[in-house]
Amino acid sequence: MERYKMLINGTLVDADSGKTFTTHNPANGDVIAEVPLADKSDVDKAVAAARKAQKPWARKIQEERSEAAAMIAAALKENKDELVRLEISEHGATARHAPIMIDFAVKNIELAAAGARTLMGNVLPVTPSKGAPPGESNTVVYMKREPFGVCALITPWNVPTLLIATKIAPCIATGNTCVLKPPTLNSGIGLKIAEIISKLDLPSGLINVITGPGGSIGNYLSSHPGIDFISFTGSSEVGKDIIAASSKTVKTTMMELGGKNPVIILEDADVEAAAEELCGITFENVGQNCAQPSRFYIHEKVHDLFVEKFVGTANAIKIGVPEDPDTVMGPVVSKTQRDSIENFIKIALDEGGKMVCGGKRPEGPEFEKGFYLTPTVFTDLTSDMTISREEIFGPVVGMYKFSSDQEAIDAANDSVFGLCASVWTKDYARGLKIVNELEVGSVWINQHMNLVAETPWGGYKESGLMKEGGVIGPEGYTQLKYVCIKHN
Repeated sequence: MERYKMLINGTLVDADSGKTFTTHNPANGDVIAEVPLADKSDVDKAVAAARKAQKPWARKIQEERSEAAAMIAAALKENKDELVRLEISEHGATARHAPIMIDFAVKNIELAAAGARTLMGNVLPVTPSKGAPPGESNTVVYMKREPFGVCALITPWNVPTLLIATKIAPCIATGNTCVLKPPTLNSGIGLKIAEIISKLDLPSGLINVITGPGGSIGNYLSSHPGIDFISFTGSSEVGKDIIAASSKTVKTTMMELGGKNPVIILEDADVEAAAEELCGITFENVGQNCAQPSRFYIHEKVHDLFVEKFVGTANAIKIGVPEDPDTVMGPVVSKTQRDSIENFIKIALDEGGKMVCGGKRPEGPEFEKGFYLTPTVFTDLTSDMTISREEIFGPVVGMYKFSSDQEAIDAANDSVFGLCASVWTKDYARGLKIVNELEVGSVWINQHMNLVAETPWGGYKESGLMKEGGVIGPEGYTQLKYVCIKHN
């Protein structure tokens, strides 16, 4: 078992209370790490350190701030093997998936460091002010981007290193300081990153990392008067709680929340190829992705063929221990999460859904202690069923028939969520017409969940507020000031 400390004001520390909690390996239940259990006094210290560091940091030239972010990217790259090991042991990521996430995290930091250097004000032409000589302007106007101040960064458990990197880099590169609260379930990963950062030549208080439950520490951080901005990724329910808590002090919030993402398969698509590709995407990270395809709307002419190919591919997925390089699907993150998923499966059956694949725990000695499930597919569903409405965040999806494009569009939009979607067709004009009608933040044609470092991310409706990351990533961590100067 490894023991970690929090990072406050440049120093690795225990919680004031001395209390700790443990994290576990979802593949076998073994204890992985002992981490500090922060309380309000630890939050107060972290926020105070960030506030003290923020003004001097904001006065730094942009080159220095971007170099600090780039330094973190280099340090994560240097410690890649250790971070991959933790992603596998504490999160349950597979040996093939974990390195991809660390590389993606490094690229996100590098892009934010570079992007912040080009985020500049604009000088605007204006009407001459009263008293100016004819034909001359004695007024200059420009827009200036400034940091919010101290940011609370609250990250999820499903892609821990990636989301920490995606938030920290644009935050500090634009002149903010931060208090990071990593997910409780895999806090060891967040504190390992804190340990790596603590060894760098960075100002004390620039980045502070505290660990504890979202219901106590997260809520206190969200309402804290010393916090100016909140960036949160997680469920819509928790996001709403954070928005409510932050409203007491009118903070700006960036929210990347839940999804119930539709896929539309038109009759002219390469149906078998689409089914095989989408199956791999659907059950990546055991379906624990906010962008997971989860509602499949398939034209009635090709519905049966698509389902047959999808189910055949799902049944062939290798489920195994995460360390095995051949494993495609490991365990879900915790017993609580598996219990929740199994409850959704039961509800779907009780409400009349037909389970055509999975719905059980895999058998074998290697699966006895871990939190494993098989890929699960339902058909014969209606739009009012629970499985059609709620985000399951696991390896469970539903299949639906449609007969017209408008029927598919209406069904796809019939959700409180609006994160992402995809359309599969050989007729790009037809596909674009559908894309333009979908109420989501990201749409793909003939692919799904294809993301690179340059891609901004965020949704419509209850899937969140603002876009995060990508080429516009640093903008989200700044506020815009209008400046007008009259000169003689």
